[in-house]
Amino acid sequence: MNEKDPYESLACNCVEVGMVIREDDTILTLDLRGSDAESRFEALKTAAAGIGSGNCTISCETIDDEGQSAIRAIFDFDCAAEKMIFQMKNCQ
Repeated sequence: MNEKDPYESLACNCVEVGMVIREDDTILTLDLRGSDAESRFEALKTAAAGIGSGNCTISCETIDDEGQSAIRAIFDFDCAAEKMIFQMKNCQ
């Protein structure tokens, strides 16, 4: 490793994980719309409980989205890695 450049690596396509996710990035907000919003929210709550520690704090509120009701779901995970895993598994 070159001592002048702390980011230089001998391996190809390597990234320090701290450059991709911040430690304090634990809150995910999703707006769910449509007639199946409530059932999707329930499925996401179940999925969040199965990630990592299972201590995800979940809240929601009903919002007005251009004249239609939507659910704003707020997931607060214990750590950024749990949030990232949840997003990769459940958010397309």
